[in-house]
Amino acid sequence: MRSCDPGPPIVGDRAEYILRDDMQTHVLIVGGGVAGLCAATELAGLGLESVIVEKAPFLGGHVARFCCKATDRCNRCAACHLEDLLQDVRSSDRITTLERAEVVAADSSEGRCRLSIAQRPHRIVPGLCDGCRECVRVCPEPGAIVDSPVAGRLELNQSVCRFFTDGSCRACEEVCPQKAVALGEPDRTFVLDASAIVLATGFKPFDASEKPRFGHGLVPGVVTALELEGLLRDENWTPPPTNGGTEPSVAFIQCVGSRDVKAGRNYCSRVCCGYALRLARLLKHRFPGLRPTMFYMDIQTFDRDFQRRLSLAEKEVALVRSIPAEIRKGVDGRPEAIYHGPQETRVVESFDLVVLSIGISPVMPDLPLPALAANEDGFVGTNGEAVVTNLPGVFVAGTLQAPRSIAETISHSIRAAGEAASYIRNISKG
Repeated sequence: MRSCDPGPPIVGDRAEYILRDDMQTHVLIVGGGVAGLCAATELAGLGLESVIVEKAPFLGGHVARFCCKATDRCNRCAACHLEDLLQDVRSSDRITTLERAEVVAADSSEGRCRLSIAQRPHRIVPGLCDGCRECVRVCPEPGAIVDSPVAGRLELNQSVCRFFTDGSCRACEEVCPQKAVALGEPDRTFVLDASAIVLATGFKPFDASEKPRFGHGLVPGVVTALELEGLLRDENWTPPPTNGGTEPSVAFIQCVGSRDVKAGRNYCSRVCCGYALRLARLLKHRFPGLRPTMFYMDIQTFDRDFQRRLSLAEKEVALVRSIPAEIRKGVDGRPEAIYHGPQETRVVESFDLVVLSIGISPVMPDLPLPALAANEDGFVGTNGEAVVTNLPGVFVAGTLQAPRSIAETISHSIRAAGEAASYIRNISKG
């Protein structure tokens, strides 16, 4: 992997990072999540070079925060594929990665696109930081230095750091024994010529606060499934002690921000039923005394193995075909679900944890290009499995085009890379 991250100024025996003022590549890939990484590795296998531009300070997208959902056997969540993709990218000399970067200008002519890319430097340089955490120890502002989803890496939160808010503190830079903290480095801009573009900007999770009746941010013990993923990945959640012999309980509420006309999301996000059942079974496996319940409208099946997994889940998870009207704080402080039971009876039930299965929507690329056509649900391109867009030489991969699982995203990204390669071959002949 060739990294264009210039890092801080070169001092003494510190490793040198080289950044050219202009570069050329076959394909620019916008987005460094599963879709972008997969497209890059597929293009490399076809003999083509690519540059991945990622806004975040790390690669992997949302999947970098996902936990493995294996119980006594693999549950095919596909989260582990990310590590394989990252290894493939790191080992390829045809893939260049640009983290903390974005396209700020573009000009297309004669089958090529000239792009200006701005890149913010890593404030804590990954290749120099050894994880001693001296910077965390001396930092006076909680939340200014945080752990990255990438194991062993620290990131600086500029919106909280006092150096960037009022210029009053450089404690982390002064204490770092490896000189890995570089607060004053300016942004850098350079030019890249590409023959094709693959858009792989991924998805954004539904903001659960838009549905206040479910209590997210209002009722203690209500989290989103994405938040639970992070807690389980970090092994940072355990059920509360049993109270009077009562088993601890967790409720999953489906279709929060999906199949909802009022929320402007009248489509199924496809992945929620699968990840909720996997998470419920994982909790049951880790904590056998736990009692999981799933509230749903319909159970959606989108892969060939789903029916078997659903049959197994039914033995461990109570399935209730009803969506609670409200989640409120009960008299004992726990979340309390109010829903319609059998024969339209009103049921009030308390849980130790309520997990909202939030839907997904596309992250529209902020690019200086002509407008991208979207379908009726706001996803780029057309319905179905198409990878082409209304712009010649611009292709789309993964959940920017439609809701899909990790495995489906990988398959779609391979198609996008293939179409981009065919396009490049055709224009080179012309």
